Order: sequence, then C-alpha cells, then structure tokens
Amino acid sequence: MNILEVTDEQLRLIQQALDFYSRIGIGQFERIKEHPTFESFLHDQFRIKQGPLEVGDSTERGEVVEIDPKGKWVKTLGNWGSGKEVRKWTDVENVKHSTNYSRYHKVRDAVDMALVQPRNMLIQDSFMSRNGSWGIYNPKVDDSCRVAFDIVQVIRHEYWKKDPKRSSVTVDSHIHFSHRADDSSKKIKCKLNVK
Repeated sequence: MNILEVTDEQLRLIQQALDFYSRIGIGQFERIKEHPTFESFLHDQFRIKQGPLEVGDSTERGEVVEIDPKGKWVKTLGNWGSGKEVRKWTDVENVKHSTNYSRYHKVRDAVDMALVQPRNMLIQDSFMSRNGSWGIYNPKVDDSCRVAFDIVQVIRHEYWKKDPKRSSVTVDSHIHFSHRADDSSKKIKCKLNVK
C-alpha cells in the first residue's frame, strides 16, 4: 500500500478532482462550469457593482450597514438561520458585491446547451437529453471512473465520521463501492487527523 500525506485543504482538492474526473467520464460535461476558475470568474464578471464597498451596497453576505474607517471589518444586514441580523466580518477581502444572477445563469445555461452535442458525439447517442449521462456502473464507462468514485466515497465518509452533527441519511454516511472484479476498492483507506 502507498501512503500520501496531505493537508486537509489538499485532501479536499483531491476529492473534488476525482469527483470531477468520474463525472466527466460518465458524460456530465456540464460540471465544467463548477470548476472554481470559471465559477469565480463569472461571479466577478457579473458583479452588480465594481470598486470598494460602501454603506448600502448589496453583497453576498447582505446589505452593508457599517464599514470600519480603517478597513478592518464590515457589518452587513442579512438573512441568517435566525432571521434578519447584523453580522460583523473581519475577512473584508471576501465580502463581495452581489452578482447579477440573471446574466450569470444566462451564460451557464448557454454553456450547458453548447456541451450537449460534443458529449453526445463522444458517447454516440444523439438523443441523450441536456442533463443526461451514463451511470457510474454503465459498462461503457472506463473503470478508472469507478476507482475515482470509490476514492471520493471513502474520503467523504471520513469527513462524515468526523462531523459531530452528522446525519445517517446523507450520501456520505455509507460507502457503496462500485463493482470491481479484483476487489481493490475495499483496500482504499483514508485517515483524518483529529483536531
């Protein structure tokens, strides 16, 4: 067995990369829009306002109600779990102007439509619908996609076990290995450090 030591952030990236790989391999080409590069770029392109925050601006965290003159914090009024409340944010660089979601979704929908034909050409099914794909167990899917899927399941299950508020009815509460003749998926192990 091989051992790879990574940070929590790196493990999350490995999980996302393998999930992406397995989904592209089953024909879920629309997932490309969710890559952080494009996700971030489109949000920034379609911000309702550019420039520094001002009181009254609409942000992803609510309406700006107060700004520290030294720029160390921002207070916003937003809807949170307990209703409307003012919250103070010290990660000022992450408080962004709201996105024009009409424009944002227009581009994403156009990408979805544009990817149907190339996906259908690659899988040789001209009638598969926009959101269609093969299942992970489809015999036409390369086995490497199932291996990637199995690794993702092991990682997300370990995160589930670490969560004190976990629920037993979520997809990460169990591991359902894909069928492998050599049974190698059962040898996948992940151990998270306890903090």
